Amino acid sequence: MAREYTTIVLHIAADRAKDFEALFERDELKRWEDYTGRGRFLEARLIRCRYSALQSDGIQDYVLHVVTADEHAHHEHDDDPGFKDYNERADEFQPEEPTVTFGDLVFERKATEKNRPARA
Repeated sequence: MAREYTTIVLHIAADRAKDFEALFERDELKRWEDYTGRGRFLEARLIRCRYSALQSDGIQDYVLHVVTADEHAHHEHDDDPGFKDYNERADEFQPEEPTVTFGDLVFERKATEKNRPARA
């Protein structure tokens, strides 16, 4: 079964962004650690946008990007009772519905370790 690539733009109230990040770190990050540890998530990241064409005034956009082992891993996570509880609380930070996409990889290129710049 093919990997699934999910990208969600979360539209968070700017004045609540730090609280959202704290909630995410406290309640969802440990679930990501479990899912990546079991190989259900191959990659998972939350990115605070410095720029987003989707971002309205008073909103801080975040990109949530997850590569799952297969489409079943996506549903496994979404059906997780702990995620459902977290997601309900996270909804309170979102005055706008998220922008959601998921699909299949068409092309990809990655730098080799040798060609990647050293991290400071």
